[in-house]
Amino acid sequence: MTRFRLSASLAVGVAVLLALAPSVSAQRDFSSANRERGRAAVEFQDKDIHAVAAYYYSQRNHDSHWITIDLALSTTRRTTFRRESIALRTPAGREIPLATQTRVGEDTTKVEALLRHARVEGHDVLSYFSQRDHTYPMRLFTFPFNGVVLSEFLVDRNEVASGPLFFESPTGAWEDGTYALILRHQNGAAELPIRLE
Repeated sequence: MTRFRLSASLAVGVAVLLALAPSVSAQRDFSSANRERGRAAVEFQDKDIHAVAAYYYSQRNHDSHWITIDLALSTTRRTTFRRESIALRTPAGREIPLATQTRVGEDTTKVEALLRHARVEGHDVLSYFSQRDHTYPMRLFTFPFNGVVLSEFLVDRNEVASGPLFFESPTGAWEDGTYALILRHQNGAAELPIRLE
């Protein structure tokens, strides 16, 4: 009887470890180039890229399809960032691409409401950059009558691009946990921790 209980307990323990294995392996250590700059703000700076992300509203309000992250970035060398260069990796390891302008346009009412709420809890991501006279919007998204949307933007050591990023959950809501904002560039990638509570 005791041997049976021991075997059953061992089997349950192995099953639990196997179930947790994907999420544990998906949680990579973040680079020491990251620095927390508040409850929901993080700065990444290495020899190639300087980026600041803030997500105060979305950190605690993520029970819908959408979250938003304010981002500002510059690079040492002139670099093109395309829409597909930016993604969000979930705690389980799934990579979610930046939302498309089409999806944002289809759900404009909800996304604009999210943006309004996020501005109330905003964080000045540009304040971390000395090139404040040389900043411009990424324009990866636009709303009706607000101009043209772009599929890419350029930055270098003298220019900073900034703007909101929108991600849509494929499951309809966002689970609590640590995500990674991924910024791929010609020399590699920066990964910034995004913690949803």
